[in-house]
Amino acid sequence: MFIGSHPDLLDLWPFREDSIYVVGKDGIPQHYNGTEWLPVLTENANPLMGIWASDENNIYAVGVGGVVLHYQGKKWDQIDTGSYDSLNAAYGYDRNNVFIYGVGGRLLFWGGDQWHYREPNTIHDLFCMWGTDINNIHAVGGEGTYRFHDGKQFQRKDELTSEEVSLYGVWGSAIDDVYIVGSHGTILHFDGSEEGEWVPMESGTEEYLLSIWGASPNDIFAVGDNATILHYNGKSWSAMDSGTDKYLTKIRGLRSDCIYAVGDDGLVIRFDGEKWNDMSLGEGA
Repeated sequence: MFIGSHPDLLDLWPFREDSIYVVGKDGIPQHYNGTEWLPVLTENANPLMGIWASDENNIYAVGVGGVVLHYQGKKWDQIDTGSYDSLNAAYGYDRNNVFIYGVGGRLLFWGGDQWHYREPNTIHDLFCMWGTDINNIHAVGGEGTYRFHDGKQFQRKDELTSEEVSLYGVWGSAIDDVYIVGSHGTILHFDGSEEGEWVPMESGTEEYLLSIWGASPNDIFAVGDNATILHYNGKSWSAMDSGTDKYLTKIRGLRSDCIYAVGDDGLVIRFDGEKWNDMSLGEGA
């Protein structure tokens, strides 16, 4: 199912330095307890593409074939949502407001009682969401897809790029400070102006950028193909030495000196404020 001694990792969720979950192509969640990585027993064998949690007793992992795993403090249960389209990611605000979404614009919403289909107004794959609240969500996807959720519906907006550019990650520090990353080194910034324009930024790379996360408005990181890590200091983007040659798929953090990125062959690296350190699957603390 995967090449290499460890699975390619596609997403992660850090709660604390001694509690981190990662998911990937082998379909087995792994948990880091501060000392070692331990596999989590589930009945799933499908690749897991995304993970999201409101807290340590409410975690969702989603993936190929519409698989949805839900952890509520004791074990991971497989949930049948009635949809079997492959899912790329999950995103929410609390245990009663969760979106899961993926291939072909498939989008489901958990409102606390059951899963409901939501119309995304696109047939393209959805890859990422970010927002300040349920009335302000940015969603991005393949072939330049961008949608905005106003609390009632996903509004069809003018696409931000050409169809040759796919948008993979979105993150913001506030309602008027939002960033999108995508293929061909694409970085777009929205400053909340009345014009509502997304302004292209100079990234200095043509690599695919797959994920973005920030500790503050002046401390933002983006990762992608060929071990690419970019850092934004509030003025410009610059390349960082990732300490690896593997592809990076996702980045999330706890604070400016505790940031994690995952990638191919079980790769997990941690930024301590000065450099990136290896803590991959199979490695100790």
